[in-house]
Amino acid sequence: MAISGRYRSSADLITEALANLGVLAVGQPQDPEDTAYVQGKLDSIFRMLAGLEICFVADANSIPGEWFSALADIVAGECATKFGSSPDDYAKLVKQGLGSPKGSGAGAMALKAITRGKPTYERQRVEYF
Repeated sequence: MAISGRYRSSADLITEALANLGVLAVGQPQDPEDTAYVQGKLDSIFRMLAGLEICFVADANSIPGEWFSALADIVAGECATKFGSSPDDYAKLVKQGLGSPKGSGAGAMALKAITRGKPTYERQRVEYF
């Protein structure tokens, strides 16, 4: 299914993260408990990404499309322990997401590369002597 528009929603992100975790069964709807768990973790994951200066997601329902795949990998890695991932699968998901130490994974590095050098449109703070 082609997504029209430039932005994706948090519901799309949750669905993609659950698919990356292998939780979604073909032709079956999402389990509401799984969706609620990932939804509850999104805010803390977004705050962690901002704190690590990887990216800042201002609105969870307006996620830039170019960030989407990397964010889904990060969310899947951060939520993997709840879904009974084996130690090998957990290590793989974390390496694809934020990594260990935080910020060294493939998803984090991709987000850093995408956002590097982009204008922030912040006002420049200056000190006059």
